[in-house]
Amino acid sequence: MPVHDAALLLLGHGSTLNADSSAPTHQHAEEIRRRGIFAEVHVAFWKEEPNLRQALRLTAQRQVYVVPNFISSGYFTEQIIPRELGLDGPVTRRGDREIYYCEPVGLHPLMTEALLRRAREVVFASAETIREPAKTACLFICGHGTSLNDNSTQIIHEQAATIRTLGLFADCQAVLMEQSPLVKDWRTLTACPDVIVTPFFIADGLHSFEDIPVLMGLTPNVKERNFTNPHRENGRRLWYAAAIGTDSFLADVILAQVRQFEEEHPEIENGATPPAPANAIDNELARFLEQNPPPWKIGELLIRPGFELRHRDDCNIDLVKLQRVSSIAGLREWIRLDCHGKFRPLRAAPNLRRGWIYPAGDLAALHLALDYLYPAALANGTLARQAQLEATPWRETAERQTGRFRIVREIDDAALHALVAQHCQPGCLKRRLWPPAAQPVRESPGEIPLLCPEACNFLVAKAREKLNGADEE
Repeated sequence: MPVHDAALLLLGHGSTLNADSSAPTHQHAEEIRRRGIFAEVHVAFWKEEPNLRQALRLTAQRQVYVVPNFISSGYFTEQIIPRELGLDGPVTRRGDREIYYCEPVGLHPLMTEALLRRAREVVFASAETIREPAKTACLFICGHGTSLNDNSTQIIHEQAATIRTLGLFADCQAVLMEQSPLVKDWRTLTACPDVIVTPFFIADGLHSFEDIPVLMGLTPNVKERNFTNPHRENGRRLWYAAAIGTDSFLADVILAQVRQFEEEHPEIENGATPPAPANAIDNELARFLEQNPPPWKIGELLIRPGFELRHRDDCNIDLVKLQRVSSIAGLREWIRLDCHGKFRPLRAAPNLRRGWIYPAGDLAALHLALDYLYPAALANGTLARQAQLEATPWRETAERQTGRFRIVREIDDAALHALVAQHCQPGCLKRRLWPPAAQPVRESPGEIPLLCPEACNFLVAKAREKLNGADEE
């Protein structure tokens, strides 16, 4: 198992609409970071910040283990992630750096144990029990299902088959939202009087909170309509669990996926490459703090002596009137919503909530907090000062798009500038470096700049909407 001299990069899908989508990935990263196994633990997302293109800038470690926090292998794990990170196989060597691309979390055999844990827990947490599940209970493992990718359903059927052989339940079946066997037909798929449904998803979102419960005829919204387990219907009982990816046990599955990668690639024995030099980002941050008088600024944030963070507009508010945030998880929860309770998919949007204070304590904790508040800002600033931050022109970003986003290649410069004026200029504090919408960068004393070296996925999505109309993620 890697210790001390390697980084873990945990990748998720994320969302521009759903505040719960990225939460499990953050939670598992925070737990693994707490265990002190890796020198650094970072996250990155396809639809949120830090995005996949920024991911490898977050760490200076020579060895980086990349684990996709996805249920199955498919379009994202086989095309999007390798493309965005520049990977050319399980082991990518770039200069003196080695990047190890592990299998998705959902493919590890320990996911069977995760499913069984979730099934046991949802029944245990209710006011009732199932006395003999091997005789009376059916476990349904519910996935999405799609004709575009057979792998997405194959793993669900394999898990159901594995659990059936254990004899812990009278029956165990895979059910799907959009393919047969359909979850809406649960009443006829089994005659068992006790039914447990476990959503085989990474995060609790619209599918697990609304779509599946509606398809099953349980409730319009499990989260908001006070759904109580078990649901009773015609003498039968049904327990509906949270998404499998939210289980804390997934942190162990992630680490097991890293161990499995090491077993399959003995040539990359930990320690085979020299340790990384002192972290250049931390060095630059320390230099900046030493050379500029406090308080220091970045975006809407103020940094005061003692590594204390607060909103700029709260600079003169008495400490006792601010809510003290005592953990990085608490800080993450505080900054994910704006003052109206709406999700903030763009961290550099000028809508950071006020009324809090976070005492980071030391330089490393400050670095981590700033990466939560303004992902990759420190890394981009460091690279810019070293004249190593490359800007990616819009045309190159557009040409890289595939699938339903391929259409953005057709947008012309006039329409692009209109999009930038509509979304970037009022909605983001970053200074654009990418042509044809580049801006001059004016560094102010005592302020860390927010730089945008490439059009983000949020703008790419807006470009697609302009050409093709809006749709759900």
